[in-house]
Amino acid sequence: FGTPKALSPQSNLPVFPTPLIGRERELGQLHQLLCDPQCRLLTLVGPGGMGKTRLAVETASNVADMFANGVYFVPLASVNAIKYIVPMIADALGFVFQSTGRSEPKTQLFNYLKERQVLILTDNLEHLLSEPGIEVLSELLTSASQVKLLATSRESLGLQGEWVFEVHGLPIPESEEKSGAMQNTSAELFLQRARRAHVEFSPTPEDHRSIVRICQLVGGMPLGLELAAAWVRTLTCDEIASEIAHGMDFLSISARDIPARHRSMRAVFDHSWKLLSEEEQHILLRLSVFRGGFRREAAEQVAEATLTSLSTLVTKSLIRRSGAGRYDLHELIRQFAAEHFSERPQEQKTTQARHIKYYLTYFGQADRRLRSSAQRETIAELSTEMDNFRSAWNEAVTDHDFELLEGSIPTISVLIDTRGWFHEGLELHGKAIAELERIGTNKTLSRTDQITLAYLLLYHSMFETRLGQYEKAQAGFERSIQILRPLDEPRVLVGALAFFGNMMEFNGKYPRALELYAEGLEIAEKIHDPWFTALCRLAQTALSGVMQSLISPDVAHEKLSSIVADWRAVGDPRLTAIALNNLSWTSMKLGLFEEARATLEESITLSSSIGDRWTMGLAYRALGTIAQKKGEHARAAEIFRKNLEIFTDLGMRQFAARALAEMSRSVFELGDDEEAERGWREAFRIASESEGNFGLLEALLGLAALRVKRGDMELAYGLALLIPDHPLAIQDNKERAARLRAELEAQLTPTQVAMIRAHMQEKTFQLAAEQLLKQ
Repeated sequence: FGTPKALSPQSNLPVFPTPLIGRERELGQLHQLLCDPQCRLLTLVGPGGMGKTRLAVETASNVADMFANGVYFVPLASVNAIKYIVPMIADALGFVFQSTGRSEPKTQLFNYLKERQVLILTDNLEHLLSEPGIEVLSELLTSASQVKLLATSRESLGLQGEWVFEVHGLPIPESEEKSGAMQNTSAELFLQRARRAHVEFSPTPEDHRSIVRICQLVGGMPLGLELAAAWVRTLTCDEIASEIAHGMDFLSISARDIPARHRSMRAVFDHSWKLLSEEEQHILLRLSVFRGGFRREAAEQVAEATLTSLSTLVTKSLIRRSGAGRYDLHELIRQFAAEHFSERPQEQKTTQARHIKYYLTYFGQADRRLRSSAQRETIAELSTEMDNFRSAWNEAVTDHDFELLEGSIPTISVLIDTRGWFHEGLELHGKAIAELERIGTNKTLSRTDQITLAYLLLYHSMFETRLGQYEKAQAGFERSIQILRPLDEPRVLVGALAFFGNMMEFNGKYPRALELYAEGLEIAEKIHDPWFTALCRLAQTALSGVMQSLISPDVAHEKLSSIVADWRAVGDPRLTAIALNNLSWTSMKLGLFEEARATLEESITLSSSIGDRWTMGLAYRALGTIAQKKGEHARAAEIFRKNLEIFTDLGMRQFAARALAEMSRSVFELGDDEEAERGWREAFRIASESEGNFGLLEALLGLAALRVKRGDMELAYGLALLIPDHPLAIQDNKERAARLRAELEAQLTPTQVAMIRAHMQEKTFQLAAEQLLKQ
């Protein structure tokens, strides 16, 4: 039946000059699959350039000792017909066909393999699948029971008994700052290739950030990384990232030892594009309007893609399943399809309009669920669709589709606020506000556009409040309310009043805040809005409890307990957590520290479940305060440090200043005066720059206590005088300042006291504080 060539090698696997990077997990999985007796045909599928061949060769090399008669590589990229598969396998094995006899070549080869333990790696099969005959591989396995096949293809072979292994991009480092974060990732491959392209390449910290960005842009695709790295000879890493973002044609090189089909990403995708039917091409073009993936329902409504067509494109490795009922496109494939789609402007415009309507409507309809017991699932669902929403929002602003935009504003604003994406909220809402204002300079805005503008202003101001930009926020809230009052639009006005009251409370203007809460509550009850009714009741009661002249702590505790029950009935985890935070402070005032701690732990659990770090940070602050009141300063410092990290990450500098000042108080109690002083001075600086007056007062109190300890009584007395009359001084601040002042007055002479008082009255608070701290 034929004879092997003399001294036929046991392997003809290609040898690569560099080690395989970032594929340890896949190698382990593939090794395990090939050890399974049931797995005899294993196909590695993925888009071109994903590194299937390299991974398959490494896998074959690793399992070589399992096959007594060798492992063999069969390259099929240049083969243009199924009929050549058998001769190519024979050539790789070193098998020579008999030219005489009745047996056809296929039978000769199969008979030769019957008693042999062999692994055959057939590489690049996809272009041969458009014609019949691939079943020859199944026939081979049936005939030769000890043979296994490892194949690579851009789509599965569609054979019974085939096991399909999807090859994705290399891991992308989460951060360039963590030690060892780039090892065994796409970034390490980029660095390896960059050093080969330019031996003097030595990345800076800024380069590392850009390298992570490059890895994200190419989705960890090995070929994309190699093509990008070749440019380090002439461009910085930041410039390379910018070029990739602008277009895929940048990803090309002219290396002679790389196959022509792999010398550019366009060549890679052109090859896959030509293997699609016209209908499949049309669907892929329409799918390019999505960003960050899409659900099956969205693909049907926006791109008119059926489940069958989606499955076909998955099979051909042009889209990927990324979860139950969810798909996505590799970003470079999306760019390629989007470029082709731009050649069909009318179809592209129609598809884009469907995309805008779908996602803005989808978000708008999620508002009730976002404020209910389904909040956690809804936040996760909406967060996944943020890339699509951003695209739809920006296109709607460009197209002046403000009526459609208006319906999504409450949902996206609550989502942004919950996730702590305040800067993004300012950017998204700011663009829309600027466009509406531009239109308004030339004509009178319609009622719908005015409502949209007022809606945008109120939530834009809410994000400014979160970031401590109180002056800007106040102007935005006042303008929003000014627009809404004559329009008689209570459903929007109630939000402006409630969130404006919150801003006034943070800025220490308690009486005005109570007025706004009272009006908001009246409107909410009138329009039967349970969510804003409970919110205004919560805010009004909590603030009244802070102002103990209005209600006593026991009355506030009773009312807040009732409000917590109300929020539990509404089912909103976030507002329940906020209510629990407020309840904990009244528990503390009543000395119920264990009750307060249990309340806060529940709040943290709720906040953590929905990713609400702001509310979680507030709960940690209260836990730190409990520890301080109980004299547990080591524990308090640890909690406040966590509190500080949260607010710093969120960009809430005014809250970070307060956390730092309160942490320094416990550090001082633990005896580390120098560290405490550094913390208080830094807290004072941050608070002064961010309208964070609560942190500023806490820092001054701490520095006054430090001066007392060092014997500088006059300076300490001057600092203590600044606290009680400040509009943001809470009861705890006033009481501590009063005790300190009384202690110092007993040690200073009447003349010293009078001179310091007279000196302080001549200056503003900020100037007096700054001058005292320089001494």
